[in-house]
Amino acid sequence: MADQNPMAGPRVVPVDLSPAQTEILRSELLGWLDGIELDLAHPEPLDDAEASVREADAFRRLLTAIDRSEIELPDEDAREALGKAAEGYEEASGYVRVCVVHDAHGALLAVLG
Repeated sequence: MADQNPMAGPRVVPVDLSPAQTEILRSELLGWLDGIELDLAHPEPLDDAEASVREADAFRRLLTAIDRSEIELPDEDAREALGKAAEGYEEASGYVRVCVVHDAHGALLAVLG
């Protein structure tokens, strides 16, 4: 979503999530954060360690936002990090295929009445 007032400074907005969404997101964010921290601790250097540190910081801010039920926006690093992680999750889980199969099942069930 585009910033409604791009000339204004940061603003705090509510994060209103259901308990189930909060639990899922907390688990996912902690998992992604653990993965980054393992990568950063690995003896072989990362191609862009600075980007990984920014991503880890963004995930920490998102965890804090979930706990406080509010977040300061804009936060482009958090938006980018979550978008990249969500895309990776969807790819790894076969989300697109699941949706297509679900739609096919629904279409055939509709024909069957």
